[in-house]
Amino acid sequence: MKKITRDQIELLIELQQQEAAIAKVQSEIDELPLKIEQIVSGLKEFEEEILIKKESLSELKKVYRSYDAEIQANQARVKKREEQLRLVTTNKEYQAILKEIDEIKKLSSRIEDETIQCLENLDVAENEVKEKEEKYLTEAAAVNQQKSVFEADADSERRSLDELLAQRDDISIKIDPEMIKQYEFVKSYARGIAIVQVKDCICMGCNMNIPPQMYNELHRENELKTCPHCHRMLYVIQ
Repeated sequence: MKKITRDQIELLIELQQQEAAIAKVQSEIDELPLKIEQIVSGLKEFEEEILIKKESLSELKKVYRSYDAEIQANQARVKKREEQLRLVTTNKEYQAILKEIDEIKKLSSRIEDETIQCLENLDVAENEVKEKEEKYLTEAAAVNQQKSVFEADADSERRSLDELLAQRDDISIKIDPEMIKQYEFVKSYARGIAIVQVKDCICMGCNMNIPPQMYNELHRENELKTCPHCHRMLYVIQ
């Protein structure tokens, strides 16, 4: 095994800690778009609900206009038939027109009842739209505030990341290139954890026992050892 000083081991440990901190900060930065998307999606649901209510309100207005137009048409029909009454010459014609006028008025009465109900529905729908729009404005303000907080946090995290990366580079240049090469190789297949502590002959990377002789040799701190099971680089705390 390659001879190594305690300083080099401590630098490897520090490098791994630094990279873990970098990964944590980078993960938080990467999560920002999802966080923003999640809070903005709530606004989109609000917008969809408002759109549905407005479409319903628009349909009610169409129905109301059709009722109103029908009532006016019936009123015109009644007026026309009443004018015809003055011109009829037989009782039979007179009675027929009276009956028709009565039927038109009954129909108009039913439509007027439906119109009143439609107006009540319109009033409810308009209030619902207004209430929903007011809630939307409140929610939008809260979302924009939260979004600003997330973005400010992200800016802070990016500055922290730049500092951590610079510190990592400063540590890396102090480590033997061969050690860095081995460290990167082990890290590539060991889930990002290249160097681990050994406690009481147990590797903290895989929780397997290492040979007692290897454990004793690790205490000399002059030789790089790797776990015979997970092949991670090993160190002990004196």
